[in-house]
Amino acid sequence: MNTKNTIRSATLVATLFGIAACEVINPGPIQDEFLVEEESREGLVNGSQRRLNEAIGWIGYTGALVTRQIMPGGQTGSYGHSVVAQAGHIEQGSFGGYFNDAQQARFIAETALDLFADQDVDADVVAQANVWAGFSNRLLGENWCEAVINGSGLLPGSDYLRRAEEQFSAALALNPNETLRMAATAGRASVRAFLGDWGGAAADAGGVPNSFEYVVLSDGAVATTRNTPQWANAREPYLAFTMWNTYYGPQFDPSAADGANRASGYYQETGDPRTEWFEDPSFPWSNAALGDYGQTPWFNQTKYDDPSDSYNVASGREMRLIEAEAQLTNGNWQAAMTIINNLRATYTTDETMLHAGGTPLAPRDAMSLEGAWTYLKRERAIELFLEARTLGDQRRWEENNTPGDLGLPDFEAVEPKMFNDPDTPRGTIINNQVRLCFDVPNSERERNDNIPQIGG
Repeated sequence: MNTKNTIRSATLVATLFGIAACEVINPGPIQDEFLVEEESREGLVNGSQRRLNEAIGWIGYTGALVTRQIMPGGQTGSYGHSVVAQAGHIEQGSFGGYFNDAQQARFIAETALDLFADQDVDADVVAQANVWAGFSNRLLGENWCEAVINGSGLLPGSDYLRRAEEQFSAALALNPNETLRMAATAGRASVRAFLGDWGGAAADAGGVPNSFEYVVLSDGAVATTRNTPQWANAREPYLAFTMWNTYYGPQFDPSAADGANRASGYYQETGDPRTEWFEDPSFPWSNAALGDYGQTPWFNQTKYDDPSDSYNVASGREMRLIEAEAQLTNGNWQAAMTIINNLRATYTTDETMLHAGGTPLAPRDAMSLEGAWTYLKRERAIELFLEARTLGDQRRWEENNTPGDLGLPDFEAVEPKMFNDPDTPRGTIINNQVRLCFDVPNSERERNDNIPQIGG
């Protein structure tokens, strides 16, 4: 992350994102004066979006394993994970590619802002650069415990989030178009929530309607910018994970002959379209195996069904859950449940509970503050499924000793040797502390003299 020319060269190529049919020759590093020309500005800014796409896809996919939102199928290699990661553990110094993508998304947008500072640049273009910088910093702050910024030493991970808050605020100060204003407001609400500023978070959230969505685009025609979780289970040829034995999917029954009966999970019980899954008789099993258990029954999520499906980075629906969580932090659990159930009522299911239809989802019935926290946690996991947000949620709740039951599935019942290692609790271990976050990778440690080597 110390060589600007490398990043800016990558940025030029990124400006061509979505024009896969054209033959492109990388001309090498581009001088700053050409990057700030009017014809280059939007392309420079959108280079950040491309890197953010790659980062969200892989971080969301891996984070879903660690947070037990998906069950590993045993796939290693392409679109799979190491056995350690499938078991829910993040090794020190690992996942350098994820770190690089997220850092490049941040760096490209922030470099654009630096270059635009003394130029007469359209306010919406500058606001867009701030918005992508903000979402890139949020991704880093929610998923890494320590921050490294442009060759610095190890800083608190919250430094990313405070940068994001400043960038979203800067975007709003430019009085941009309505879409960018909503995106910046929602982004700022989310980072303020993570930082514990619930008054500010709720105030921002209240200005974003349920219908609002802001997305990072994917391009299924380009391998690096496909929707990663979709492609990992797209049967072309990967069947890398399963919804079986998760909170959402069919439940494991050790007494069944094949251990794969169809006992009800959350989707079967509620018909919640956000957690829909399907099975394909032509592909009954994941295409690898777990230790002593063997192949897992294959059930696929339906949130992403095309390699060009975009990723949400902000939505009005998340804003309602921020408002509900703000109420819970003040002990107002009845008010929080009203918000949660009003949101649930906007989702509908038909009588067969298989596809979206006309019957609103049944309300959650909490009877206490702890019960309300349980439902808030589960609703956020459902709403933000595979969006690279849940790992950070689980960490902040654990660090704050927040009450409530996450409803994590019993993976140990399927593969005790793989998951139930008393010397390796779920999450990263550094200085004997379990932390649900990615570690600064070896690739950064080896080239940055300000960061100690692991074990050094």
